[in-house]
Amino acid sequence: MAIVTGSMDVQAEVAHAITLAESGTPTVLDLEGHAGFGKTYLAREVARRFSADRVLRATAYEDTQSDPLSLLQQLGVPVAGLSSNALSASRALGAHLDTLPGTGPVIVVLDDLQWADPESLDAVGVLMERMAGDRVLVVAGHRPIGSRHARWVTRLRDVPSVVRVVLAGLDDEETLALLHESTPEAPLSLAKRLRVHTGGSPLFIRSLLHEYAIADLELLAERHELPASQELVATMGERLSRLDPAAVATLSAIAVIGVDGAEPFILSAVADVSDVTTALDILAKQGLVVIDRASPAARARIFHGVVQAAVYDNIPPATRERMHAIAAARLTSPGERLRHRVAAARSADDGLAADLGAFADALHEAGRYREAARFRRQAAQLSSDPDERGGLILDADLESIFALDLDDLSVDERDVGLSTRARLVVGSKLAAQRRFVEASDILTSLTDPDLDSLDPLAAYRARVMRAWSLVAAGRSAAAALHDLDIAETGSVTDAAVRGYAVIARGQAAQRVAPVEQRMSIPGLLSVDRAQLASSPQGVIALAWRGAVMSLTGMPNEAIGDLTLVTSRFGAGQMEFADGVFHALQGFAYFVNGQWPRAEMMIDLSRGDRPLYAAPLSAAIEPLAGVIAGDPDRARAALGEARRIRIHGPQPAAVHAGDIVDVLTLFFVGSLTDQTDWLEGRIRDLGSPDDWADEQVPHLWYVAQAIGAGWAGHPEAAIRWAELLRTVDPPPWSSDIADWLEARVDTSPIATIRLAELARAGLSLPVLNALLQVDVAQRTVTEPERSARRMHAASVLRALGADHLAKSLRDEPNSAMESEPENSLLSVLSEREREVAALILEGLSYTQVAKELFITRSTVSFHLSRIYAKTGTNSRHELIAAARQNSV
Repeated sequence: MAIVTGSMDVQAEVAHAITLAESGTPTVLDLEGHAGFGKTYLAREVARRFSADRVLRATAYEDTQSDPLSLLQQLGVPVAGLSSNALSASRALGAHLDTLPGTGPVIVVLDDLQWADPESLDAVGVLMERMAGDRVLVVAGHRPIGSRHARWVTRLRDVPSVVRVVLAGLDDEETLALLHESTPEAPLSLAKRLRVHTGGSPLFIRSLLHEYAIADLELLAERHELPASQELVATMGERLSRLDPAAVATLSAIAVIGVDGAEPFILSAVADVSDVTTALDILAKQGLVVIDRASPAARARIFHGVVQAAVYDNIPPATRERMHAIAAARLTSPGERLRHRVAAARSADDGLAADLGAFADALHEAGRYREAARFRRQAAQLSSDPDERGGLILDADLESIFALDLDDLSVDERDVGLSTRARLVVGSKLAAQRRFVEASDILTSLTDPDLDSLDPLAAYRARVMRAWSLVAAGRSAAAALHDLDIAETGSVTDAAVRGYAVIARGQAAQRVAPVEQRMSIPGLLSVDRAQLASSPQGVIALAWRGAVMSLTGMPNEAIGDLTLVTSRFGAGQMEFADGVFHALQGFAYFVNGQWPRAEMMIDLSRGDRPLYAAPLSAAIEPLAGVIAGDPDRARAALGEARRIRIHGPQPAAVHAGDIVDVLTLFFVGSLTDQTDWLEGRIRDLGSPDDWADEQVPHLWYVAQAIGAGWAGHPEAAIRWAELLRTVDPPPWSSDIADWLEARVDTSPIATIRLAELARAGLSLPVLNALLQVDVAQRTVTEPERSARRMHAASVLRALGADHLAKSLRDEPNSAMESEPENSLLSVLSEREREVAALILEGLSYTQVAKELFITRSTVSFHLSRIYAKTGTNSRHELIAAARQNSV
């Protein structure tokens, strides 16, 4: 990544980015600079080097940043019915790029990204992160300001190939070259003064050159009276004063209507100009408007957003209001009509406020929370009733929280003690940030009278958010159920939080139920999967059941449930997703010994998660380091996951975290890591004994037994094994309980029992591998010891745990030198292993692309590298080699 400012450096970096893209490395050319510093000009220069049919362009505008996927829509992606989920949207964008005609690189020019909708930013970022081998160059221009800019920069961190250029303005020589374009005799002294005066902004310098002759500028410079080009409005006012009045009125009408421009007949009405064609010709010759003739009816728009703003600010207020009122009557889009009605309003207007609120309600029902927030805030500004205004602001804040636009709230944490509304907003914000302990502290301060003072919908949301926070913080399940019972008996409901209510109730109900009434494994599985998948509520229940099955150690059942759930995300049918269910599906694959599949699901969970990682998905993340054989990556993920769980000790996340901690440390941890695990767990999250009488996932008993054994507490390990054997035992519990007991028993009889279990094998592949390692380490006599280590290493390699297999082989006096160093897939990159795993399952290119949310060309690229690295030449050879390697 390069940061440059000079012209020569800029051109070199641009050429480097183009070379990378042309050679098959998908690259982002990131252009950062303040307004007028040449981002748009440079992006156009890049685009001109390529065939027009391979160039896509989109510009983000300030008044469309609340429209989900609006940037993708400009690129030509069909967004009707498309989920705004990052993975789904990125796949749709990739599919659109695949359809472009011609050959050569695809150039995607994105301008003014500081105003882009977050969904489009995420889609572009995820696509570029997952692409490989595709000849794609994304040219992204943005100012270094605002939350959208920060989100884009965050996405860029995960993109493998980024060339970053920071445009800091022209230098003296570049300014002189710009002057020489119109006046070759312009002196260097004037260039220096203009460069200082404008900060080197090409746009501001060009504006001056449009307004003044070089001789006039020299005279003004000598007088130290160069125009204030930073105030482009004043410059534009001077320019407009020299234009024909009809042209000025037409240009003003375009500025009023908005960034997309309008057809001539609309402009004629808004501008009150009969001969609008002549006016547009004048404006086009002046370089102020662009006529788009590709659509059925030609549309005129202003060339640059900065110019549009300058024109708009030069329109007299009364004229602006009149034009907005006419536009409101002429345009067909309900949202645009409301926008113009708001702009035309001179004072409070309760009727308009009601219309805005009704439109926001429709947007909310459609899941378009960001747009709903914008319209509710406008409604609040126009309402004459202070109470109504306060309610609208509260609703707007909650809409922003649902959209994860947490910088747009009207209150902050310092307002917690002031009002019921402020506490609800801040508590909900903290819950959205996964800071569940703090969220529950604030939301539990709301008393029943406080909640009664809210409107029914706000009270419903408050109770659901409080219940969710209580459960996620590991606090009173009874209090959570009390809130949910009251919420569900009320007269209103809200799809935006309904998923949280279902998940919170499922977890809380299990925690408070007497032992005899707790949901059993047979009970959970008694409902047919297809029946649950037939309704939105059923899919949420299916997601909850799949999560329980995953952590319980029923991987096949979990994979079946969660595959259905995650496929609904991809199809845009279910939006209750933050990476958790992909992560849980990955965990189930890990336990089932399908590590390549596990790796791809954990990878997808990263692409699918929003701004704040859920504690449960973060808890599973370390397994990616295990699969990659990267102890440092795994340990870093363990530390981050522990930090997140401390802020949000959701029971399921705590349980999953314990299980993953132990599995991770078994595979890649040191003896010290293992010995110290239990003490650290108690220090950070409390004693596991506090959960001994609670309903917990069965793999948690396994983790606690192993952890107790590491800490030198064999009696505790045996107690956990007995709970595994007796509390609603899954089919595999007896043999695994025997293993857990035998591994902390050093007697000869226990050693014999371990060997018997190892010969028979355990039904859960990942635990079977751990058993084989235990037996290999327990056996002391040769040649049985070498044979055990060879067998254990073979089992580990079959999983993909080459790191631990190598550590067994590298022990002193090893007889395993003849064993192969690596499994077939270990030489591949993370993404290549994902592709190989699906190819080995018999999926087609198209199916692999759909499964991994990548393009077909990316699949082809990865497969060519897989063949080269594995010494194969076709799918059939790869499958044969994999079978031979597993023998």
